[in-house]
Order: sequence, then C-alpha cells, then structure tokens
Amino acid sequence: MTRAISRTILGFVVAGFFWFSYQSVSQVYPFNWKVIPRYYKLFLEGLVTTMELSVIALGFAVLIGVLVALARTSKSVLLKDAGTLYVWFFRNMPLLVVILLVYYGFGSTVNIDRFWAGVLSLSLFEGAYVGEIFRAGIEAVPSGEIEAGEAMGLYRRQIMFSIVFPQAFRISIPPLIGQLVSLVKDSSLVSVIALGDITMRARQVGTQTLAVFEAYLILAGCYLLITSTLSLLGRFLERRMVIP
Repeated sequence: MTRAISRTILGFVVAGFFWFSYQSVSQVYPFNWKVIPRYYKLFLEGLVTTMELSVIALGFAVLIGVLVALARTSKSVLLKDAGTLYVWFFRNMPLLVVILLVYYGFGSTVNIDRFWAGVLSLSLFEGAYVGEIFRAGIEAVPSGEIEAGEAMGLYRRQIMFSIVFPQAFRISIPPLIGQLVSLVKDSSLVSVIALGDITMRARQVGTQTLAVFEAYLILAGCYLLITSTLSLLGRFLERRMVIP
C-alpha cells in the first residue's frame, strides 16, 4: 500500500469519526453556527495578538536560550551554575504560575502592560527549554572539529560562533520547531490575565452568544491550523538544512 493511499484512507476514517461525533453531539446540543460569523473580527484580532505574542516571545526565548546554552557549556563554574539554576527553576515551574508571578507579582511594583507581561513570561519559561536544546546541539558537535579549530589558533569565541554554533543550530532545528509549537499552544494561558489573544476572544464570543461549543471548536481549528503549518515549515527547514 502506497503512502498516498494510506493517507487517503486514514483521512476518510478521521473525517468519518468527526462527522459521527458531530451528529451524535448535535442530538443533545443545539448548534447555532449562524451567530459565529458576526464575530469574525474578534477572532481575527485574537489570532493576530496570538501570532504577535508568539513571534516576539520566540525571539527573546532564542536569545535567552543561546545565553543559557553558552553558560551551561562554559568553563566558568559560576556561569555554569547560574545557567543550571535558571533551567532548574523555570523547567520545574508551571507556566501559569510564571505568568501570575510576572503580572500580579512583578507587575504590582512596576507598571507592566498585559501584552509585555505575557511576552516576558513566555520568553523566560521557553528560554529554559530552548537553552537545553542548544546545549544538546553544542555537545553533539564532534570534539574533533573543536580541536581542529584550536590547532588553527582560533580563539574560543571564534570556534564557538564559526564552527560549533552553525552546526549546533542545524542539529537543533527539529526540537526547536517542536518547542515553537509548544510556545504557541502555551500562549493560550495568557488569557488568565485578560490579554485579548484568540483563546480570550473565543471565550468572549461564547459568553456573548451562548454558542460556547461552536466558539471553542473554531478556537481548536485555529490552533490546529497554526501548529500544523509550523510543523510543515519545520520539516521543510530540516530537509533544506540537514547536515550531510
């Protein structure tokens, strides 16, 4: 059986399952899809906010991750311990608690906007995971290449950024894409501080129209579309940047 035929059969099975589930639920829940299109602007605003939040947080998370990875692989005991402490704290702290600490704790002493509180929380939290991804990528580079750089008289900084990091980044692409997908999904938690992301907007639409199930189905579809697109992009980059 070819892959195309297998995927076609699987697609029909999944579509049939969802159609059967929809028909079964519709017997006890009165779906009202007519009211949803009236609130498409709210969904679009929430989607834009979610994408902006995710992209900015990813940029800061990558920057934090690079610094953490450099600290964790440093010969300095102080830097290594500092990087280890950072990773230990944020990898063992729920993201929801981080958001609450940043907005209601840190935000109580310094006036911080909801959007930037969400960006800061996601960046700090995801930066710990990105740092571990980069650290693993750095350690996966063959030691012989580092020794070759040292034999050529290169400084450690030159070896790191000219030899090690380009290869480590390519090695890290698959887990980085996976972490990006997780970041987009985790961004839904910022709705607890009333930030108008797509989750918050779906909740508002459901409350105003009483079409709660419909609003959350639209929400689920949006997240599936975003994360599936990112996964396809990751596969494309992985094929293009694979180390021969």
